Amino acid sequence: MTAEERRLQIKAKCAEFGGGYAQLVEPINDMLLALDADISQETADQVLLNIELYAKGEKYLPDCHLDESNHFLDDGIKALKAGDLGNAALQLFGAGLNFASFAAKANGVKTVEAHPMLAERFKRLKEIED
Repeated sequence: MTAEERRLQIKAKCAEFGGGYAQLVEPINDMLLALDADISQETADQVLLNIELYAKGEKYLPDCHLDESNHFLDDGIKALKAGDLGNAALQLFGAGLNFASFAAKANGVKTVEAHPMLAERFKRLKEIED
């Protein structure tokens, strides 16, 4: 399956379930679709699952953001190692955006120690080698 096909699946899932999380995901997904931005199957699967679980009330919004931050970080590191700098930049931007959303929103829902989590992400990025 291509990245375009995965992004179209995400778009369809947003339309199917609607709700607050889908309203956050869909416009960004549309922008990335227009850019032909890469997305791994694993990340797409997580986004699809998060849209559904959030709409059913089975997952908190901050947890959706954290899942996606983790996946985008992994995808970004893989893209960097593969020399795909444009997609790496998009993935890492997505990882940071989702992590910031997680940290800001989780603070009101549960106790979160975001700084050590952020430090670990910085460390992973700093340790990237060819």
